[in-house]
Amino acid sequence: MVKKVLSSKPLPLSKVKEVIKKRLEEEEGLDIQRTTLSYLERFAKCDSELVDEIIKELKEKFALSNELCVMLVNVLPQTPEEVRTILASEEVTLTSEEIEEIIKIVSKCIKE
Repeated sequence: MVKKVLSSKPLPLSKVKEVIKKRLEEEEGLDIQRTTLSYLERFAKCDSELVDEIIKELKEKFALSNELCVMLVNVLPQTPEEVRTILASEEVTLTSEEIEEIIKIVSKCIKE
């Protein structure tokens, strides 16, 4: 059966982990779903509530797109260079102080 994509949007790893976990609880999943869940359990660092707070804060303080906020939460950059690399995908320019603030905000996941 061919499935048609109706819409798409970037999701943080923690949200994807929840979706796959729920599907696997309801029905027997595919090998790719179990493999993906295994990956997400190793690399999704935050719970989804904290991710939502961080994304909201990044959007409000820096007027970043949802896509950039999701990338920042998924990658959890720890250096200004890492943040600049992510921001370069949409040619966003921020001051050094703003970049340090982004690192501080996303580091909430690391400390958890």
